[in-house]
Amino acid sequence: GVDVEQSPPALSLQEGASYTLQCNFSTSQQSVNWYLQNSGAHLIQLFYIPSGTKQDGRLKATTVPAGRHSSLNISSSQTTDSGTYFCAAQHSAPQAPAACTQTCS
Repeated sequence: GVDVEQSPPALSLQEGASYTLQCNFSTSQQSVNWYLQNSGAHLIQLFYIPSGTKQDGRLKATTVPAGRHSSLNISSSQTTDSGTYFCAAQHSAPQAPAACTQTCS
């Protein structure tokens, strides 16, 4: 399987500040997904990012397959950004995705 480590394990958001969440993987990944589970318990897919950088408004995700890591940057944070963030990785070999959670409040 794939070991996934996410950091920091939790953080307290301050409105208007910027934050970066990191995911490190034990092996190179075929794909990485970032999700947010908000206060209404809805699971929202933020990014599908096999490699490179994608931006959507105040959110930016970067995946470096060779470096076995992915990051999610939240700029000018708002109260609506509160929730639990997930990164999920899938290896090129067929297997169940490995996931890690991070709660931000």
